[in-house]
Amino acid sequence: MVSNKTIKNLIFSLVFIIAIGTFGFWMLEGTTLWKAFFTTIIIMLSHWKHGVDDPLAEQLLLLFLILGSFIILAYLFKVGADYFMGGEFIETQRRKKMEKKISNLKDHYIVCGFGRVGKQVCEDLSHSKVDFLIIDRDQREIKLALAKGYLCVEDDPTLEKSLEKAGIGKAKALISCLGQDTDNLFVALTARSLNPNIYIVARANEDENISKFEKAGANRVAIPYQIGGYHMATMALRPAVLDFLDVIVDSRHQELEVEEIEIPHQSFLIGKKIRNELNRTKTGVTVLAVNRADGTSKINPDGEEVIRSGDKMILMGNRSLLDKLTELVK
Repeated sequence: MVSNKTIKNLIFSLVFIIAIGTFGFWMLEGTTLWKAFFTTIIIMLSHWKHGVDDPLAEQLLLLFLILGSFIILAYLFKVGADYFMGGEFIETQRRKKMEKKISNLKDHYIVCGFGRVGKQVCEDLSHSKVDFLIIDRDQREIKLALAKGYLCVEDDPTLEKSLEKAGIGKAKALISCLGQDTDNLFVALTARSLNPNIYIVARANEDENISKFEKAGANRVAIPYQIGGYHMATMALRPAVLDFLDVIVDSRHQELEVEEIEIPHQSFLIGKKIRNELNRTKTGVTVLAVNRADGTSKINPDGEEVIRSGDKMILMGNRSLLDKLTELVK
């Protein structure tokens, strides 16, 4: 963008030249200030004034106005060329287009921080084909995110205005992946105050901070070194089990996926039994668990359970069948 300093210098130069011309004609020709001002503007626009036999002082003033207007015009051309040819115009249009896309988002995910953890989170969200955007203060990380086609907000994620730019009020969930626990704690606290219903997952580096995150409003707290250690131990102890789990939780594998579907209040399934409406023969999808709204859970339900409003069904199947069932449930 054109800097404020450049605009101020341009305006100052223009006002200075017009003032000199107006004062000069007013003194030299003994005319009114309006006529002197009018003459100055006409000369600067047309670069012409009849009267070769004018006094030397008026001739010098005329040359000053013509040269001054040429200099300002050349400077305007330079600023315009820098704006259009230097990429600023394209960058401005890209930013406006992105801001429009962000303003239209609803039920999206907000990822705070595009470091090592944030990159992996965004990759998984991208493969899951959900709407999400990134907030990061590091311009280098933002460029990497833009190169991947992700929506971004270049700002400090801990600031309230940054979360508002990201549409926190309409977001479904927020994932805070910043490097410092204090930053993630502040993000969780701010996000919860702006949207009491948002689902918050926060990264923590120390076990002792988990309770603090929960008090700040985080629904889940992830400790990367614990997750990594568990994963590595499972690789050694139960490699076949881990391979199976990787298949069903990784959205990049199309053969099997696990999905969570919440039963909405208006669903026709409410009051019906799982074996009648969600059996594997009928839907091609397996019900792994039912998490009730009251906090109770049923693992591997036998089918006699009655479906209730607000239940969260954990389902396993291929993506196309899961999508069809999701539409059916809604």
